[in-house]
Order: sequence, then C-alpha cells, then structure tokens
Amino acid sequence: MKLFRFPLQSLRVLREQKERAAQKRYAEALRASEEAAARLDRGARALALSWMAVCEEAAGGATIAKLRQMRAWCGELERRCEQLTAAVKSAERAAHEAWREMVLATRNREALDRLRDKCRRAFDREVQRDEQKQLDEMGLRPSLPASVLGETFTLQMEHA
Repeated sequence: MKLFRFPLQSLRVLREQKERAAQKRYAEALRASEEAAARLDRGARALALSWMAVCEEAAGGATIAKLRQMRAWCGELERRCEQLTAAVKSAERAAHEAWREMVLATRNREALDRLRDKCRRAFDREVQRDEQKQLDEMGLRPSLPASVLGETFTLQMEHA
C-alpha cells in the first residue's frame, strides 16, 4: 500500500511556524499593553493621592510656597499620566496589529490544512477504489470446477 504524501507539507510547516511566531508576538504585545495599563493606573492613583494631599494641606492652612510646590508636583504627575496614556494607546495599537497578523497567519495555515484534508480524502478514496478493484478481480478469477472439487473430496475420503 502506498503512503500518503502531501506535496505542500514543507509550506504547511512554514505556515505553522509563522503562526506560532505571530501568536508569540501577540502574547508579548498583549503583555506589554497590560503592563502599560498597570503603570497608568499606578500613576493615576499617585496623582489622586497628591491632589488629596494638596487639599488637606490647603485646609490645614499650609503656606503658599508649600501649596505651589505640591501643585507643581501634581502638574508633573499629570504630565507623566499623559505620557502613560499615550504609551497605553500605542501598546494597544501594537497588540491590535499583532492580533491581525496572528489571525492572518492562522487563516493561511488553516487554508493549507483544508487543502491537505481534501487531498487526503481523495487519496483515501483512490486507495479504497484500488482495494475494491483488487477484490473484484479476485472474485472474477475462474475458480476450480465443482467436479474437480468433488473428486478431490472423494479421494480424501477414500484415503481416510
């Protein structure tokens, strides 16, 4: 019996490798996006705490110089939060692009898998036809005449 061989197997392997690489890039981009979001969250909490501290100092009768210094720090934290927001958006765009690449790589690999499956089904049908043809040929072969079979059986009985 002949073995199934898919002529595009090497291309299929390359597409599987591309798909795995795209999955890895997507996972890394997603992780980077989540880390950027966590940094933004920490920055936003620090900013909120700083503003609460400014309010407490103002209510407690702090000096103008102290309030200006605290306000300047809040301004710096706001700038950092803006930078972190831009970093989050950039990381999300990169994750989205990595997602699209992964989907495309998966689609390309699946197309080859469908072609391979189709070729395999055709191969299996051909093998089945060949086997059935061989069985049919064996069934059509002339068998020994009944008289010969009867004589053989009689001879065996006489010797027994």
